[in-house]
Amino acid sequence: MSFDKNKIEIQQEQQTDEGEKIQQFIYRLLPFWPLIAIAAITGFLLAKVYLRYQTTWYSSKTRVVVNDNSESKTANLTEIVKLDTRDLSAETEREIQVLTSKELINKVVDSLQLNVSFSQNGRFKTSYFYKNTLFRLELEHPSMVTSSFLAEAELLGNKVRYNGDIYPLNTWIPTTIGNIRWSINNDFKGPKSTGKKYFIYVETIAAATNRIKGLIAATPITKGSSIIDIACSDYLADRAVEILGTLTTIYGKTSLEFKSLMFYNAQNFLDERLRIVSDELGGIEKNLQNYKVQSGIIDISREGEIYLTRIKDIDSRISEMDVQIDVLKQIEDYVTRRNKSAAQVPATLGSNDNVLNSLLTQLYQSEFELEKIKQVSGLKNPQIEVLENLIAKLRPSILNSIANLRISLIARKKGLEGDNQRLNASMQNIPAKERLLLEISRQQAVKNAIYTFLLQKREEAAISAASLAANYRILEKPEYTGVISPVPKKFYTIGILIALGLVIIYIYFKEFSSKKILFRSQLESNLPVPVVAELIYQHQQGDALNVVVGETKRTLIAEQFRELRTNVNYITANSKDACKVILVTSSVPKEGKSFVTVNTAISLSLTGDRVVLLEFDLRKPKISKPLGLSRSVGLSNYLIGNATADEVLQKHPTILNMSVISSGPVPPNPAELISLPRLGELIDFLKAKFDFIVIDSPPIAAVTDAKILGVYADATLYIVRQNYTHQVFLNLINDNYLKKSLPNINIVFNGIVNKKILGYDRNYGYGYGYGYGYGYGYGYSYGYGYTVEDPKEKFSIKKYLRKIFKKSNKVQS
Repeated sequence: MSFDKNKIEIQQEQQTDEGEKIQQFIYRLLPFWPLIAIAAITGFLLAKVYLRYQTTWYSSKTRVVVNDNSESKTANLTEIVKLDTRDLSAETEREIQVLTSKELINKVVDSLQLNVSFSQNGRFKTSYFYKNTLFRLELEHPSMVTSSFLAEAELLGNKVRYNGDIYPLNTWIPTTIGNIRWSINNDFKGPKSTGKKYFIYVETIAAATNRIKGLIAATPITKGSSIIDIACSDYLADRAVEILGTLTTIYGKTSLEFKSLMFYNAQNFLDERLRIVSDELGGIEKNLQNYKVQSGIIDISREGEIYLTRIKDIDSRISEMDVQIDVLKQIEDYVTRRNKSAAQVPATLGSNDNVLNSLLTQLYQSEFELEKIKQVSGLKNPQIEVLENLIAKLRPSILNSIANLRISLIARKKGLEGDNQRLNASMQNIPAKERLLLEISRQQAVKNAIYTFLLQKREEAAISAASLAANYRILEKPEYTGVISPVPKKFYTIGILIALGLVIIYIYFKEFSSKKILFRSQLESNLPVPVVAELIYQHQQGDALNVVVGETKRTLIAEQFRELRTNVNYITANSKDACKVILVTSSVPKEGKSFVTVNTAISLSLTGDRVVLLEFDLRKPKISKPLGLSRSVGLSNYLIGNATADEVLQKHPTILNMSVISSGPVPPNPAELISLPRLGELIDFLKAKFDFIVIDSPPIAAVTDAKILGVYADATLYIVRQNYTHQVFLNLINDNYLKKSLPNINIVFNGIVNKKILGYDRNYGYGYGYGYGYGYGYGYSYGYGYTVEDPKEKFSIKKYLRKIFKKSNKVQS
């Protein structure tokens, strides 16, 4: 149970540390809020300016379903429930290749004359136009353009000046790029005034095709779906929409070419056969008429009619089989001779074999696609190999189906021919004249049946050709879908993030990468000594040493010194002597040592204690002169024996209960003087007369004076200045503590700066040590004074930025 309790306490301490770190981070960042706000606004405005001069790209989209046979489906239940075994994924991919092929896009470019574009140069940006131009340029033969060029055009009354030449309106004029015609655009929206200039860029059809092809993308909505989304991006929104509309229209027309070709071949075949059968039928009818006239036969007997009817039926069926065998022969020849000679695609007339018809449809469609791809992209397209392999796999299956169907037809034909022979044998019993008449009538009936059959098939082909429809449907018409580049939100976000990033880098190098001591927690976590006071920053004016403590002063800094006085009484409570000796030192100059010494001494004197202040910084004395005391006779005189203790002791003229012993003339050997026995005599003399002795000593990192003086002290006030004392001096303090070079070390965290946040003074250091300041440089002299900033000073962006970016503040001891 105790283990769990300890674990919980450790977790709570960790959470507290994390909370303090977050709080420190926020407190360090908050003073920069105006800079962060200015950076965000600047980034937004710069992004807006950038967008103002960028070419906007728009997107349009349409949705189509390909391989759509819903128009040709019947209400037959068998057709409805029949499984679709087609590879929709492969068919859809093939249709996508067709939709984005150069051949198709080439037709779109030629139809819309997309190789001609209008533009106007602005001061910072070029504007492009599609249809909203004052006049138009038409090319009679766009394919005659062999090279791209840019030229200026201007409307002059009823003429156009183009590339330095004058052209009349509404007239075809021969030029190096073929016949061209200029015309007024009646749909132009804008002021219709002459003198309006455009730059007209004319490029080759091939170049325009490649450019437009790169703007079009077709993708199925899901894998294997026959529904395709076609998108087009362009810097002209209306042109993008029209490109997609024209593309789908031309695609529909192209898809009809394959079916139309098969019906056209079927009609040609039927017309040729009808012509032959018609001639034969006419000859037979003429022979029948002549025979009846010559023989005087008007009618034949009932028995002959029966034979004739049965023979006519058998002969008709044999003729149909002959037609089917002939069609199979044409198909077989086409499949066998493929790629060896040019052959017209045969018709599948009279073939009722579903397997063969399906295989032939796949073959014809694959060959149609293969020829299109070869024309569009040449022989290097990888899709060619795919189609060649598919055709190679279909050929054996087709030939095998033809062979099986031929065998079946021949077997059936032989059976019918046997029946025919038996009927002919039975006709031998009929008289000769009637038999010959039956023979002629039989031929007439056969040819008549064939002719009727061919007429029926031709009408069926004509009806089917008239009802042809493209196997695609437009589900969503082409429409504008929005801006794709540059996206305003994206660039606004990027602009703001870049600006904030630069500010964060600046803040990091100014604040977070600092090696100076900024927080009380840095002292508490790295040192085994307590922090007995925190003092806010007070700027001094001139050489005056600020006295911030007095009987009537109730400022924050005065209260902080009163708290320090209380803590001094506490840390010296165990002293054996009635008089307490307080040593004040620091690591380096300009940490506020002299300021803290003077105001601590004054604070102690306000309670009625007798206080004497010793100016033992013999090298750089900073106390006596600002306090208005003479330095002609002082500690240096006493230590060398030229003055007595009473002679060097000066009563402060205005502060009750406080006396000062100045440093005296600057000696050449301060450390040696302090080491003399007379120093101990002086301390004993003063202990008999005073309650507190406050010693202002030199910085400990510069000289050893403080360590010598520490022998006589009861406690040490070690001054650490925020955002000035380097973190490396923490090791110095710790070393002095461990070696006991200084007695009873206590830290005074000095110079905590009030930061203006949201226009108000807020000290984030008081009580927590979270405050921090700016730009203090090291100097030779040390110690400094203070003044209180006016709390009513209004927040100013100009002053704030000046303060943020200035390199250093002049600070004096």
